[in-house]
Amino acid sequence: MQKAIEVRHLCKSFDQLEVLKDVSLSVDEGEVVSVIGPSGSGKSTLARCICRLEPINGGEICLYGNRIDTGTHSHSDLARYVGMIFQQFNLFPHLSVLDNITLSPVKIRNMNPREAEEIAVNLLKRVGLEDKIRSWPNELSGGQRQRVAIARALAVNPKIMIFDEPTSALDPELVGEVLDVIAGLAESGMTMMIITHEMFFAREVSNRVVFMADGGIVEQGKPADILMRPQMARTRLFLQRILAHFGENLTHAPAGEATSHGA
Repeated sequence: MQKAIEVRHLCKSFDQLEVLKDVSLSVDEGEVVSVIGPSGSGKSTLARCICRLEPINGGEICLYGNRIDTGTHSHSDLARYVGMIFQQFNLFPHLSVLDNITLSPVKIRNMNPREAEEIAVNLLKRVGLEDKIRSWPNELSGGQRQRVAIARALAVNPKIMIFDEPTSALDPELVGEVLDVIAGLAESGMTMMIITHEMFFAREVSNRVVFMADGGIVEQGKPADILMRPQMARTRLFLQRILAHFGENLTHAPAGEATSHGA
C-alpha cells in the first residue's frame, strides 16, 4: 500500500510554545484517518504543517514519497497533492460560486475556462448545489458555503483531502449536510485526514482514529478500539468528558460490530 502522507519526527513551535513534539504519522492511499483530541493538542497545527501553511522546526513531511517541507515545491505543485478545508469557509466574497470554484483550476493548472466550468458544474452536482452556481457566498447558508469550499478544493483534483474541523463553525442543523459530502468522498476512495470533534462520524467513516494530546500522538487504531476500548488513561479521560456531553451512545457499536468489551 502506497503511503500518501508520511510525517516523521515533526516538531513545531510558536516562539517558546512547543505545539508538536516529535510527531510521526502515516496515511495510506485510500485511507480515512480521523484525528481527535482536546483543544490545543496540536491537531490543526499538524494539518497546517502537512499543507505547508506553517513552517516546521524539525522533522520531515512527505506526500507520495516527495518531501514537501524543504520549500522546493511551488503552491501549484502542492495543490496537486493536497486540498484543505478549514473551519471557516474562506470563500472569496466578491466572486460567485462558479468563479470561486474555477479560479484555482484556471490559475494553478492552466485549465481552459470552459473545461474548468464543466468541472465546477459536476462538482456542484456532487455536493448537491448545482442550483447555486450563480449565487454569491453571502447568499448561502454556512453548510452551503462549506460544501462550495469542498467543491473548490476538489476542482484541482488533489490526491489527498484534509479537513480541519469542517463543521465547527456551523449551526447544528447544518452539520449533517457537510458530513454527508465527506462520507461520500470516503466511499469514493478519497484519501483523507479529518480533524474533528464529531465522534460518531469519526467512528462511522474512518479506517483509523488517532488521538492527540499535549502536542503528541497518544494512541491510534481502529475506531472501535480507540473510541470504545482505549488503552491509554489520557484517551479514556478525554472520552469520559465527551460522554458527559453526548451520553453513552458513543460506546455502543454500530450494527455488526463486536461489543464484547466495554469502553
